[in-house]
Amino acid sequence: MKTLLPQVFEEVERVKTRQDKINVLKAYDSQQLRGLLQINFNPNVKMDLPEGTPPFKRDEKIQAGFTETNLYAEFRRLYVWLQSDVNVTKLRKEHLFIQLLEGIHYTEADVLCLAKDKKLETKYKTLTEDIIREAFPDILPPKPPEPILEKIEKVTKVKKSKVSLKGSPVTSNETSPNL
Repeated sequence: MKTLLPQVFEEVERVKTRQDKINVLKAYDSQQLRGLLQINFNPNVKMDLPEGTPPFKRDEKIQAGFTETNLYAEFRRLYVWLQSDVNVTKLRKEHLFIQLLEGIHYTEADVLCLAKDKKLETKYKTLTEDIIREAFPDILPPKPPEPILEKIEKVTKVKKSKVSLKGSPVTSNETSPNL
């Protein structure tokens, strides 16, 4: 039985170091894992569905691996919600999405809904964009350059928080003790 994507994310959460997290992601590297991470972290990828979890029959009695299908098998169908030129009405898209969610394990459905809304980090706190960029450098667009004003503000904040000999911070209005 293949490890489900939520199980991969749980393993990423369990390991302690940054490098171990990256190694776990690389160990389970697949088109489906990369695609789900792109849906969540790539600002250019948006699913044509309303935000939030749709009402679907959530069967928590079925064990992982014993559902009708899984995200690995169903991933090829995601083009319906990712491409805008698909000739399917919004209502039909929502209905098909609910059918997909009801066919996969409820943990996979939760992960897919979180990724759709770009909120995977709310459940998996250590699954960050920086870790994804390091594990799979080619799946996300380059980060936009940081605005110059923000860089200047960061530098001035660092200069303002000098530490005096007594250990208390000296603000820019106070004078440093003379030695």
